Amino acid sequence: MKKTLTVAMAAAALAVVPATTALADGHDTAEVVIVHGVPGLEVDILVNGETSDVTGFNFGDDPVVIDVPADGYTFGVAATGTTDAVLELDASLEAGASYSAVAYLDTNGDPQLQAFANETDATGIQPFHVANFPAVDILSGDTAVLAGVTNGQTARIDVDGGTTVEAVGIGAAGSGEAALELGDVDVPEDTLVLVYAIGPDEGAELPSVVTAAVDVTSDAPTAEHSPGEAGLASSSLPAWAMALMAIGALSLAVPTVATARRR
Repeated sequence: MKKTLTVAMAAAALAVVPATTALADGHDTAEVVIVHGVPGLEVDILVNGETSDVTGFNFGDDPVVIDVPADGYTFGVAATGTTDAVLELDASLEAGASYSAVAYLDTNGDPQLQAFANETDATGIQPFHVANFPAVDILSGDTAVLAGVTNGQTARIDVDGGTTVEAVGIGAAGSGEAALELGDVDVPEDTLVLVYAIGPDEGAELPSVVTAAVDVTSDAPTAEHSPGEAGLASSSLPAWAMALMAIGALSLAVPTVATARRR
């Protein structure tokens, strides 16, 4: 039986950060998608050292979307009921921009907290490899539409709104076989679908997948930055990779929009 991955719209998961960061006019705010990809710990999300409305957050829970006034922030991850951050991230958020703040495991199994720019200037699918797992290919059927993605990387695959991409999967790089099958992925009009490979959970051999979706805006700020700046260093894939694509066009990017630090 064919399954279809229907992604919940961002508004369905909307949570507001504390009164100290009350929302301003929409044009003066930034959007942050919060993802918990570190197994084994229930956490609260801290904003500038204070507990936010995002509490009791567990590995694999649906991402939470918040809007905050554009500004500089320190985001933290703390064990639920405490304010002692085990991971922190300093981020400068631009008005009208969308970001993913992801707690995840690197390939050494060490927890990281990174911010990524959500590429909201066009519809499509933006996968994030944030799992303690080797390089992967993103597949449509047995065709690699995005090849050789390593831990800590993201990209966007351009797909027209209202399109269903069939038989999407994630497989070991070069295998041509999906280890994780997402089924058919619907890309609604004016929407960027965010797909995060996280974990693996304790005792599991394969990563888990969580999804979110954000609105696409024609006037979204560009997420391109020069290497060495606080931003994404982006480059196009070579022609051979483009030839493998079954859908759209993509760019491969390495984080970060902010520098993480651990205590």
